[in-house]
Parts: sequence; C-alpha cells; structure tokens
Amino acid sequence: MNLRQLKGVITKSGKMDFPEHRGLVRAFGADSMVLLKNNGVLPMNKGKVALFGAGAVDTIFCGVFFNYVFTDGNVSVRDGLLNNGFNFSTESWLKKMDKAVKLGEKENAGYGRTPKIFGGMKVRTEEVPISEADMAEAILGADTAIYVSRRAYLGTQQTLENMKSYQLSQRELDNLNLITANFKNVILVMNSGMMEIAAIARMKNIKAIILMGVPGMEAGNSLADVLTGAVNPSGRLTSTWAKKLKDYSTCPTVAARNKAEKTHEIDYKEGIYMGYRYFDAFDVAPLYPFGYGLSYTTFDISLEYFEASWISLMMHVKVTNTGEHAGRQVVQVYCSQPDGKLEKPYQILCAFGKTGKLKPGESEELTIKIPIMSLTNFDEETTAWVMEKGDYLFRIGANSRDTKLCAKMVLDKLTTIKRVANVIEPSKPLEFLTPPPRPDEDTGYIMVASLSGADYNSQNKYVETKKEFTTYVQEGSNYTSYINNNAYDIPFRCHENIQVVRPCGTATFIDVIKGNVSMEEFIASLSPEVLARIVVGATEESKLSSENRFKFTLNVEKLGPDIAARTTSQFANTLGIPGVTIADGPSGLHIIGIPCTCFPSPMNMAQTWDMSAMVRMGRAYGREMEANNIDYCLAPALNVTRNPMFIRSYEFYSEDPALSGILGAGFIMGVKRYEGRNVIVKNVLTYNQETIDMDANINVSRRAFGEIYLRPFSVCQFMVKPAGFLCASSKINGGFTSSQKGLNTDIIRQDWGFDGFIMSDWGSWSDKGEDIHAGCDLIMPGYDPDKLLESMMNVPPTFEDDGYVTVVEKAFFYGFPSIKYEKWGSFILNKDGDAVVTTTVSADKEVSEKALKLQQEGLCTIKVKSNGSKTIEYRGYNRGPYLALGELQQAVIHILNEIKDTGSMKKLLEKANI
Repeated sequence: MNLRQLKGVITKSGKMDFPEHRGLVRAFGADSMVLLKNNGVLPMNKGKVALFGAGAVDTIFCGVFFNYVFTDGNVSVRDGLLNNGFNFSTESWLKKMDKAVKLGEKENAGYGRTPKIFGGMKVRTEEVPISEADMAEAILGADTAIYVSRRAYLGTQQTLENMKSYQLSQRELDNLNLITANFKNVILVMNSGMMEIAAIARMKNIKAIILMGVPGMEAGNSLADVLTGAVNPSGRLTSTWAKKLKDYSTCPTVAARNKAEKTHEIDYKEGIYMGYRYFDAFDVAPLYPFGYGLSYTTFDISLEYFEASWISLMMHVKVTNTGEHAGRQVVQVYCSQPDGKLEKPYQILCAFGKTGKLKPGESEELTIKIPIMSLTNFDEETTAWVMEKGDYLFRIGANSRDTKLCAKMVLDKLTTIKRVANVIEPSKPLEFLTPPPRPDEDTGYIMVASLSGADYNSQNKYVETKKEFTTYVQEGSNYTSYINNNAYDIPFRCHENIQVVRPCGTATFIDVIKGNVSMEEFIASLSPEVLARIVVGATEESKLSSENRFKFTLNVEKLGPDIAARTTSQFANTLGIPGVTIADGPSGLHIIGIPCTCFPSPMNMAQTWDMSAMVRMGRAYGREMEANNIDYCLAPALNVTRNPMFIRSYEFYSEDPALSGILGAGFIMGVKRYEGRNVIVKNVLTYNQETIDMDANINVSRRAFGEIYLRPFSVCQFMVKPAGFLCASSKINGGFTSSQKGLNTDIIRQDWGFDGFIMSDWGSWSDKGEDIHAGCDLIMPGYDPDKLLESMMNVPPTFEDDGYVTVVEKAFFYGFPSIKYEKWGSFILNKDGDAVVTTTVSADKEVSEKALKLQQEGLCTIKVKSNGSKTIEYRGYNRGPYLALGELQQAVIHILNEIKDTGSMKKLLEKANI
C-alpha cells in the first residue's frame, strides 16, 4: 500500500479526482431503477413522509470484496431525500436504527482488518423493531410511508446453507405489516436484488414498489429523482422475477454448498430453458416478466419497415409518447424460431433499442438491426450453428409478456451458418426438461421478408481444432521435441513444429515494437526461466537476475497502488517489458484508500437497457484508470444470471446472453476511448453456482453451453476486442475451465479470432502446466515459476512425513490461499495408471487423512509392516515433461502483444525517449 493509500485509509480525507462523475452516477442510478407497481401514488410531492427500513439508513451502494469501491462519500436514502426537499416524521426510529448500525460496526462481529479495509465488509445490523411510540410519531403530519428494505450481498456460510436471503426476515415483515396497518399509501423500495414478494406486492396499502437495486454512491439522490418525477423511471428488468424461488427451472440445482458438498457436481438440467425461455415455453406465470418496468407515461410502439439479408435483419420502429409526462421507452424485439429437428424456446430476445427523452405526443424512429447469428441454434449432432427452414416470427413490445406480432422472415431450407469443433462434451449422460408442444399461431397481416439458403456464402465456415503449435529456437540450438514422443497421452495432444529464427540476443521488447526484430525472434532469445516469470502474476514472485540488454540505464518505477494484481516488472529495466496493473471493480476501481467513483452495479446498469449509458460509464471508468495508472480492469462479468434470487446476482447483467454481451461491449467501448486502457472480461464460463467450492464441476449440454453460457462472451468479442478473458476457477464437464483446450484455443482463438491473453482465476486449483498447454496464458495472481518449469521436466513427487505430498498454500486473500498446489511433480494420480510411486511413514507418525481418503477412492494402498511403519503406494501415470517450450512461448507472445498497447508500455517508451 503506497503513502497516498495509507493516508486515505487512516484519515479518510481523500477526494475523488473527478467529482463531476457524481452527476453521471446519479443519472445512471435513477435510469436503472425499475418501477414495479404504481397505484397513482407516484410521482409524489416533496414534504414530510414516514421513512422506515434498514436500507434508509444503512443503504447498500455496492458489493464487497472485488466489488467494493472506496469513495469519499455515499448518499444514503435518508440523506438523499433530505437533500431533495423531504423531511421525516420518523426521526426517533431513524436515530435508533442509526445507533444500532454504529454499534454493530463498533462490535465488528469478528471481521478482521483485511476484510473490512480491503473488502469493504460491514456488519449489516438487523432492522430495529417499530414501537407503538415510533408509529404514533410517524403518523403525525405524514400520509405516506416509504419502507426501504435492504439485503446484504455477502455469501456467508450460514446464508449459503439456509438459502433464505431471498426472503424478508420476520422482523422486516412485522415492521412492514405495522406500517401498512397505519398508512394507506406505502411505497416499498428494495435496496436489493429480486426476492419473494408476491404476497407483499398484493397488499392493498402498498401502492408502489421500486426496485432500487444497488445504484452506486448517489443512491439516495437517484431515488429522490424517481420518487418526485424529476426522472421518469425507464429501467426494465433484465431477469424474470418469479413468484417463488422454486419457480425457477434452475432452483433444483442452485448448488448451495451443502447440496454440492458430497459430489462437487452440479447438473444444469434445465438445458436451454433458463430464465424467460423457461417461463414462456412451460407457461409458468412470473410475478414480473423479463423486460418489465412501468413509467409515469404511456407509449405506442409500431413497426414501420422490415427487411432481411444474410448480414442482418433491419427494422424501423416508431415510438410515440401517448401520455402526459416526458419519458423514455425500451423497445424489445423477440423472435419465435420455427419448429424443426431442434427444440426451440417460445421466443428469444434478438434485439433492443431505447429512445431518447420524448415529450408528450412526440415520436422517435429507432433503427434496430438483428444479427443473423442471434437467430441460430446449435445442432449437437452436426456440431454446427444452423438456421432451420420455416417462419421466423418477430414480436415487438415493452416486455416478454407484452408484445405484438409484427413481422415474419421466411427461410426456404436448412442453412448451416458455421460448423465448429466438437469440444466440451458432457462427461456423463444428462437428462433435460422437455417443453410442451408449441401451439400454432395465426399471424394475420404482418410484414414479410425472405431469405434463400442458396444465397448464403458458406465458404470458410468450418472451424477446425488446432492440432499443432510452433516452438521458436535460435540458429545453432540443439533443441529437440520431447513432446511428440512422450509416452504419456497428454490431454489435447498437439504436434510440435520447430522453427529456427535468426539470433537476436541483444534485442529488447522495444526493438519488437520498433520493428527491428520479430516477436518470434525476441521470444526465442529468452530463457525458460524468464518466460515462466512473464506468464505468472507478481504476487510472491521470485526474482531472476537477467542481463541488461539496453545500452543505457533505464529506471522504471515499480511501486504503485495496492490493487488486485500486476504482472512482473523485473524485466522492465533489462528487457523493456513493463509490469502492467490490473484492478478489480465491476462497479468502479477497487483501489483502497484512493476515492474512486462508485457506479451502479452491473445489474442496475443493465436495467437501463441503454447502450449510450454503458459507453459513458466506460469512458468515465477509463478516465479514472488513466489517472491512477491502471492498465486493465477486471470487468465486465458476462456470466448469465442463472438465478436472480442468488445473493450475488447484482454482479451480472442479465439472464439473457445476448443482452449481457451487448451491454458489456458498450462498457468496453467506453473504457478503450482512453489510450492504453482495456478490460479483462470474466468469468469464462459457468460461474453461476452459489457454492464456494473451487473445484465444483458443472455438467452442461453442448447446446446450452453454446447458446446460453458462451454467447455473452462471443457477442462481446465480436463487437469489441477486450485485452483478455478470465477463466472461472470451476470445472466444466469434468475439466477445469482454464485447462480446457477446446474452450481456450479452439473456440476463443480459432473460432472467435481472439488474439489477446487468457488468464486463470485467483486461487484456482488447476494444474498450471495443463493450463498453459490448453491455451491459458497468464496465471494469477502469481505462481512459483520453478513449479511451472517442472512441467517441462521429469520430476518425482515430494512427500511429507505423513505420507502425503507437500502442499503449498500462500498469498492468502480473504482467508483463502491465492497460490495453492501439491508437489506431485510429473506424477498424476489415476487408479487405472501404469505407474506407482512409493513412500514410507514411520511407526511413530500418523498417516495423512488425505492419503486415507485416496485409499478409499482406490488411488493408493497403505500397507502396515511388522515394525509398525507404513508403506503407501500411489497409482497413476508418469507424465514426464508434458509442457513444451513452444507452448510457454505462445503464452508469452499473447501477453506481450497486449502489453505493447498499454499505458505502462507508453510510460516505459517515454522513459527510454522513444
């Protein structure tokens, strides 16, 4: 932590570099709020109200840990309403609630210094009961009550086990019932995600409900703007709001820790029927449908023009404000694909647009383009993205349950759009939901366009698996391949080609940028020890003395703010390779002690359905990155919201994959407006479970994998190029995500054309040699280079006295090791293996519980000798050297190709006067 950060933590006196960003946050926050119910009570006049609820005082502005943003001040609901002309008849109760919050923080509830300061963890004190005296005071001079519920976004073990975070507590229910018994006009404000509120929503005296969500540092002011009508609410839900948790198709496999503990496996049995795809296809009535949101005015939506081509389909949609207030409307376009060999959801969101602010009677025409890929389905039998023959019916409207049929595109035959590699197959048979037959539909008179499959140019539409790679060696090298003839059947084996390049032993990375030497020539000049340090983060890094290739002294400062991670800077002054800085923060830069803008959460920003807002947020974000010398931010998180009542659903954009990808791309566009700033998109791929098990295995069909979970990332990559992708730490179909060549190389690189870097998650348990082999380039937040280099050698296991191998755990973060591995060397456990390694435990030592567990699994045998000592025989395979030099070089090339465009590289070039 540098001096500025330390001062900020101690004195809390720091100020934001760009205070004008507060105005953006206030506007975004108001636009992101969703009006769910309004029986004429809103918009309301300023004045005295009865204000209750823990969220009024202890408002939640952002998440914790990597979602936490250190600010110079947040505006609570109470303060925001006071700022905007309101006063309260509930001062006594508010003071009691405020006192309880401060007392809870003082007692600290066992939170340590790191979780509090670095993670932003707070004690979320239980709501104070409302007494008779409190209510007697409240009803004097006020005819309207505002109740602000809040839900902490922290997955404690207890919360994960009882899974009750989606319900109001009994204390909250008691308080709310007392309020509705005394006030005829009650406004419920939810400072949370979705919860079970069906019974509450029906309560007669609850006249209005607002999903406030997690709206950022200006929360209270944003809410006041919506309540008073200064901002007409235009937020729309990006996930379906069920009446009950069990109504979600994903509920049986939500995978709380206590459910996944025994098998560490989670079957995504819903297949493609997740979110509104399930509710629509199976005719399950939601509380509020996908895309839902009310306004203080009304709109008419009509289709004016429709055409189709193999590039995209185009619509001109006219929106007219037919009400009495100025406002904005979101136009949503859904497509019902034709029945055929493949099952289809009833409809899918294929495009959307949002108007500007329309005055009463004013109209705007939106041009909406529908990409062809958004209309495709994945055929597992042919391993191809296809469009089946038939009628593609298009609907426009305000939400998934409020649309009208407006157009039809007719396709004359089955058309294969792209054939891809057969990868990520399920490791076991899976059974999926089957929807009832879709009823026939009378289209009536609508606009019609057609496409002919014969006109589609299918040339070069086959994506093959990558079956070879290149190792670059300098002239005179005696390097020979040890991979091609390895007896061990390496997962995702590829053939190693060796290419000789001219020597450039005095060249620096700056010479590559200047074009004096090629990247391959430079890489071939670096030793494996140097390469291994470039592909691991700087946390706990080991130093390596390297020859200075500069003809002058270059001093590049290495210190900077305490942030999520950085790459090594130890070769900046010798090879011209700067360390780059990586900051957390889906809702703003996570730099402790340095106040930054706390933007609305990803959930809230998505609820704006506003591409321009995403770009503007990204621009403000990039501006702060530049001011704080941050090269990359770890955002956006493009995982679909598999269960919106999941306590961490605020981290993600939507249950719809295309919507998530498009909005994420808008944010990246804004960040990249600032030269040298870019993003690392996360979490590839199935980061949807509620278990904290790092090795949880997600079993998913290839179709759901492609159409649901992969699509947000592909959409984002095709729209705008991020610097990197962060792999989830979990497994998918039996293998760690970061170790899946089919994903990292065949899909992301070969299919999508991505040329940035792919990185592993903090504390992931995968084999890092296998990660590099599969195309994961950067190990975060750090790793032992010597351990990685063991993958290129034949190394025996290292055993402890208790008979188990040495376990390395270090760089602890929030109580979990960020670097963890077991020293098996080249040996890998497998009960069908042809190799055995043996160790002995003396008579006076107990055998490790881990070894005893492996014996139960058939992976080792333990024999007790007559003298009381124990011999343990582990069965498996000797992999030998299973990582090739060229695969390590390939990872470094991917990393350096991005580093050359960073702000840190620009600074180094300025230091070198280049």
